[in-house]
Amino acid sequence: MFAEKVIQTLANSDKKIIFYFDTDGSKKEELAAIEEAGIKVVEVNKNYFELKFKLDKEWKDSKIVLYHAFAKPEGKKIRKYPLLDLLSANIELRLDEVSEFMTEYKLHEQYTATVNKYFKLLKTKNNQKKLANILDPDYFNEDSLKRGLISILLEFNSVEDKFNCMNKWLNLTLDENKFNKVNKALKEYELDVILVKWFNVLLDTKEENLSIDSASNWIIKLKYNILTANVPKTVKEDTYSTLKIKRAADTFKLLKFYDIWQKQQNNQAIIEKILNSIGNKINTLSILKWYGTEVEYEYYSEEMIESILKMLYNEVEDNTFKTKEECIRWRKEENSSEYIKDQIDFLYHASSMYAVLESYKSFRFNSAEQYIKEYTTELHKVDYNYRKAVIAFDKVRDHLEEFETIALPVFSKLNNKYDRFLIEYNSEWQKLLEEKDFNFHNIDCNKQFNFYQDNLGEVDYKMAVIISDAFRYELGHELYNDLLADSKNNLTIQPCLASVPSYTNLGMSNLLPNKGITVEKGEQDLVFKINGKPTNSQNRQAILQDNVPESVTIDYAEIIKFDRDTGRQFFIKNKLVYIYHDWMDAIGDKKRTEHETFEETSKVVDQIKRLIKKIHGWNILHVLVTADHGFLFNYNELKENDKETTPKTKGYSKDNSRFVIGEKFEGKQDGYVFDMKNTTNCETDLKITIPRAINRYRRQGNIGLQFVHGGASIQEVITPVIKYYKQKKETTETVTFRRIDNTNKITTGNIKVALLQNEPVSNELKSLDIVIGLFNDNGELVSNEVELSCNATSANPKERVFEIILTLNSLGSKASFCHLKAYNPKDKLNPILNDLITISTLMEMDF
Repeated sequence: MFAEKVIQTLANSDKKIIFYFDTDGSKKEELAAIEEAGIKVVEVNKNYFELKFKLDKEWKDSKIVLYHAFAKPEGKKIRKYPLLDLLSANIELRLDEVSEFMTEYKLHEQYTATVNKYFKLLKTKNNQKKLANILDPDYFNEDSLKRGLISILLEFNSVEDKFNCMNKWLNLTLDENKFNKVNKALKEYELDVILVKWFNVLLDTKEENLSIDSASNWIIKLKYNILTANVPKTVKEDTYSTLKIKRAADTFKLLKFYDIWQKQQNNQAIIEKILNSIGNKINTLSILKWYGTEVEYEYYSEEMIESILKMLYNEVEDNTFKTKEECIRWRKEENSSEYIKDQIDFLYHASSMYAVLESYKSFRFNSAEQYIKEYTTELHKVDYNYRKAVIAFDKVRDHLEEFETIALPVFSKLNNKYDRFLIEYNSEWQKLLEEKDFNFHNIDCNKQFNFYQDNLGEVDYKMAVIISDAFRYELGHELYNDLLADSKNNLTIQPCLASVPSYTNLGMSNLLPNKGITVEKGEQDLVFKINGKPTNSQNRQAILQDNVPESVTIDYAEIIKFDRDTGRQFFIKNKLVYIYHDWMDAIGDKKRTEHETFEETSKVVDQIKRLIKKIHGWNILHVLVTADHGFLFNYNELKENDKETTPKTKGYSKDNSRFVIGEKFEGKQDGYVFDMKNTTNCETDLKITIPRAINRYRRQGNIGLQFVHGGASIQEVITPVIKYYKQKKETTETVTFRRIDNTNKITTGNIKVALLQNEPVSNELKSLDIVIGLFNDNGELVSNEVELSCNATSANPKERVFEIILTLNSLGSKASFCHLKAYNPKDKLNPILNDLITISTLMEMDF
């Protein structure tokens, strides 16, 4: 056995000398077998000088066993061993398991006792695999081994750092059996004292063992200090203040520990349960009462969030601006659940809608132009925020539980408020239109029937026109803002006044090149014609080609499937392309799906953005987006007094929920009657009647009434015209920014920097990309770097505030000062921001 081990060891090693110390001489009889294998055996006695000479000169190319018929010198005696240098450079054969383990991993013999102590854990190949990172002579020491063994006993698959081990141990407090089992194993190997020390150092405590009582004390102190980390001074009412950790550096380590705990996969629910059950002696609502909602707590319990949400629900209508500001702050909170985020989104958009409405005492203006201006500059935000609020609320309404009694009335009031806005604004708007005989020709606003002449008549470059059915103005403005955030995009958005009836048949006709549209009475609907050709979908391409031979019409569903080469070839052949995108109308016009209208709007905007991006990839720089008409949508079920009797006609009749076309009408009408030629460029004697404000006509059959269009409401007849131009070179003028925090000293290992984007992104001022970090005098990075895009389009400065956290690295933790720098990624030599920051903390990055 001994001889085989020697022969095998030398065969598998690049070393030529094996040392063996035979304490009892039991292996001497096997030396002959080793020599027979061609390996020289030399018995060591006191011939050290001669032996060294021969090893260096005569036997330098031979494989040799230096056999010692005595025990290896121990302790200080080994230093006097004459062949110590050769022993260190070659192989010492040991036949016990511990010795073989030490030899296999080339561990220094000073760790023999330590390895022997934990060999029960170390001897399995599975555990050796888990400890691979430290079973290396360069990294192996007693501390790393103990950390590795703690990791194994906590069922990690590799050596983890202290914080991960501590986090895992805290997680076990929820399972009594596992908790006790792990603690017993840790105590068996005397590793429990290590964990106790880690927790005591982190939390400045003096616990003596691993127990549920110790865990409770640690968790209570941890919970209180992460709650109050940003509280500069405790108040006298705070009955927990004795738990407060005093040193800023210790607080930083605690926050780092908590951050790592939060980032462990699927751990947020576990943390919440531990802090609420084991740490239940800390009443988080008391903390909230003592320090208020304005403090940014590092941890929010479910009770705190519920309390804050209830406050926001209660104040959203009466304290609109405060609620909006609170929501802006909460929208930046990354660790919130989707359930919380959706409620905050609802409250943010609800308060935003109220904020717009609060700035108007009435909706009575002097001219049609002023109605259009007010709507396209400000009041379209009512539609936008209402739509976003409904989308957010619909995501959580079935899971509100404890919020149901407070949230549902708020949602109900929001719907009622929006309905009142629609009625009041459109009542005044339509009264003014009635005074002008609904003569759109005299309104100073681009008309849809002049769309081609106004936007495409003089165009001599390739152009894609996206016509999205029912893509009303506020949706267009959302798309405009999204596209504007890209620094290479040049955009304009203008209102366009559609005709009444505001429905697809007429709207799509208006958007084609024409010098007037004729009208004929069809069996199911009016037949609109341009140059004698009906304007239905089959003929639109021919009508377009009459004006631009190199033109084509295509559906969105077909063109979106094009790859790059197909798309480029398609546009090489065609100068002008009309793309018909029918998504909104397809959903909203059906009673079965009309309640999904708002939910689908996000898809509509995303689909158009995706299409524009593809078109640009096909080398088309100019895109125009518009709609055939807008729409009205009411979430509330319509009441009977919101419906009017459908007018009776003499002769031809075409009826709809929002309009009736006829030659003559019988009796007096509740709504408005006017000549169709007044809102169109059609020479016709037909007349139109529409109901008051946003009312619907009663109609038989399974007809949807929540989503409608066809009437003269501002939401139905004002459509967007977005002109998009993708520049090959970026505009040089960009937005600017400035720091608005006053921090000039780092005391906790990190710094929160607040930047204000001074101006909203526009065509004149493009977005600005910056990189921000902390640097020393040598230009070395002493923190993390954060990439930031200043691309906010909001006019509200508070929605253009960016907050970032920079954390010192090990190099930064040793410095006394640094520079906060922000620079353009393309120009790192000239920082846009360069502020001196003092570092005043004694930090141990890994205690």
